[in-house]
This record gives sequence, structure tokens and C-alpha cells, in this order.
Amino acid sequence: MRILIISCFLFLPFMGYAQLTMEDFLQSALQSSAVKVFDTQDDFLDENPYKLSLIRGLEFRTESNQLDNDRQDYTVRLNPANPWEVKRNNEYFKNYQQLLQLDRQRELKEVMKIHYETIINWAYLNELKKLKKEEQEIIKTSIDILAAQKFSSYFDANDYADLKIEQIEKMVELEELTFGEDAQRSNIEALYPLAQNQTISWTLSELIPIEQIQYLVSSQPIFSRVGELAYRQKKIDLALSEWKLDKSNINIGYIKAQYQGYRIEQERKPWSIGIGIAIPITNPNKDNMTKRKLEIIEAENDLLVAKTEQQVGVEMVKKNLQNLSIRYNNLQNRLDSLNIPALASSLQKIEDSNPITMIKLRGSMIKSKSMAARIKKEIYLAYIDYLWYSELLQQQPFTNYLSAGLN
Repeated sequence: MRILIISCFLFLPFMGYAQLTMEDFLQSALQSSAVKVFDTQDDFLDENPYKLSLIRGLEFRTESNQLDNDRQDYTVRLNPANPWEVKRNNEYFKNYQQLLQLDRQRELKEVMKIHYETIINWAYLNELKKLKKEEQEIIKTSIDILAAQKFSSYFDANDYADLKIEQIEKMVELEELTFGEDAQRSNIEALYPLAQNQTISWTLSELIPIEQIQYLVSSQPIFSRVGELAYRQKKIDLALSEWKLDKSNINIGYIKAQYQGYRIEQERKPWSIGIGIAIPITNPNKDNMTKRKLEIIEAENDLLVAKTEQQVGVEMVKKNLQNLSIRYNNLQNRLDSLNIPALASSLQKIEDSNPITMIKLRGSMIKSKSMAARIKKEIYLAYIDYLWYSELLQQQPFTNYLSAGLN
């Protein structure tokens, strides 16, 4: 028992700092309250609480025939439900349930987009912090070199003062990034409470390569009939089924049975049966039917707008991705063409070369790397926008579109 207790204390710190994977964080979108409310509604409708009774109403009447207490009449009147109304009512709620399921997919798509963007922003902040720390080290090294050159011709008092001020500025910038990371972590924990006991180490380097994004975007269809378009089409179906329900919501008549006990003394049968059929001259729900027609027209227009927005949105995002990729590739090619090791070797061979020159070059490289990281972040965000328009984010089973293996 003592060994077990000691083991628990030894392993407890490690248990509390498990790695939060991107896949777990993305899967947590299904537990969002905005998504689960649709599941609750769907489960409720699965029990068919909307089914109408075959009997609309049952009445019991009694009246005194000719004000004679011995001539009391009794009547039972049954109003059957309109079979067309029962059918239309079932169709309406079936369409409504299907609309709920499509609306759930729309909401899930929005939540997934937020989760993806959160991963990208965290990875970008992580990259900036790393570069900012590297920049601080370069400034510190530059200050140390200048301090060592205080009595040589290489020493420049203005450069030394500027570096001291820049060192303070970089410390403040790093603190701001740390505060931003804390705020981002709070956001992650709000989206996924289990993240409170886990470490988060998402980096830009582990995300899907830019070249793979370009391939996926070029190979995916630019137009889809699922998602938003299916939701808009179902809105039309729902408005139409509601119009049909209003049209059939009329009283078709009644069936009644009447008992007149005094007829027994007259040697006549006391029971009589009556049937009434209602023939409406005009539909009493004409005003509601007009409203439904207007809703159908509006829903049809919304579908056309959604089609246009999807087509235009996909093309705009693809164009933006293309431009960002060109900028990123050009910047990477320029950085690679510098050939830093060869340049450093050349500088070292120059007899009068100042050692701080190479340090300044490294500092400039950090700025270029920061620019590359920012462009890379914009590419990933545009990539998620493309997946959003293509209705791929909410498809199940889930695919982690930010992983190289598309896990």
C-alpha cells in the first residue's frame, strides 16, 4: 500500500500535464452547447410528440325536449380529425426535424471554424515567442560584443545606446506575447474545459505543409450541394409543407349518436345516428396560407443568394490562397538564396570584418522569419475559409485538416 501511495505522488505531476492533441480539441466541438441543443431537440422529435389524434373532439350534450322532464334527450357528438391534416402535420414535422439536423451541421461548421482558427492563432503565437526570444539573444550578444569593443575603432556609442533601448522594447514585446498566449489559453479552456490540466504545444512547423494545401485546394470540388444549400432548400420544403398544413386545417364534419328514452314508450327505437359534412366555401386559413407563400418566395431567394455566395466565396478564397502562397514561396526562395553559412564564411575571411556584422545579419533574418510566419498564418486561415465554403469542416467522421496526414 505504501508503495502504491508513493507511486501516485510520483506520477501525479505527469498525469496533470498531458499533451492536448489537435484531434481531441477539434472533437470537443461536438460537446458545444450550441451543437448539443440541436441533439436534444432531435431526440425529443424522435418520440413523435407531434402526432395528431384521429379524434379532434368529443362532446356530450343533453337537452329537455319541449321542457318535459320525462322527455330528456342525450347526444354524443364526435368530431373526427381531418386525415389530410394528420398527414400534412406529420410531413411538416418530418421536414422540421430534417431542418434541425441541417441547422446543427451549420452550427457545427461555425464551431469547428472557431476551433481551427484557435489552433492556428496559438501556433502562430508560439512561433512569434520563439523568434522574439531568439531576437533577444541576438541583441544581448550584440551588446556584449560592443561592450568588449569599447576601446576599439569598431565601438559605436550610438549603436550601443540604440541596442540597449531595443533590448527593453523586445522585452516588452515578449511580455505582450505572453499575455496574449495566456488570453488564448483561457479561450481554449473555455472551448474545451479539459485543457486546463494539459499542456498545449501546437506549432506552425507541425501543421500541414503549404504545398499540400495547394494540392488539396486544387483537387477539391469548388461547389457542393450539402450544408448551407441543403439547409436553404429544406427551408423551402418546410414553408411549402406549412402551407399545405394550413390548407388542410379545416373541420370536415361530425358523427353523432342521440338517445331519446321517451320513444321506447312509443314503441320506437331510442337511438339515432347523424353525420354532418362541412363544405367550406372559402378556406378559413387563407391569411396564413398567404404568409406561407411569402415565406416560400423568401426562402427561394435565400437559396439563390446562398448559391452565389458559395461560388463567389470559394473563388475569392482560392485566389487569396494563391496570392499568399506566391508571396510565401518568393520570401522563402529569397531567404534560401542568401546562403547564410557561405556568407558567414566569407565574412570571417575578411581581415577587417566586424564580428557584429554577422549578428546584425541574423537579426535581419529573424525579421524575415517573422514575416514568413505571419504570411503562413494567413495561408492557414484562408485554407480554413476555403474548407468552410466547401462544407468540409463539419463532415463526420472528423478529419484534422491541419495535420499533414489528414488524421
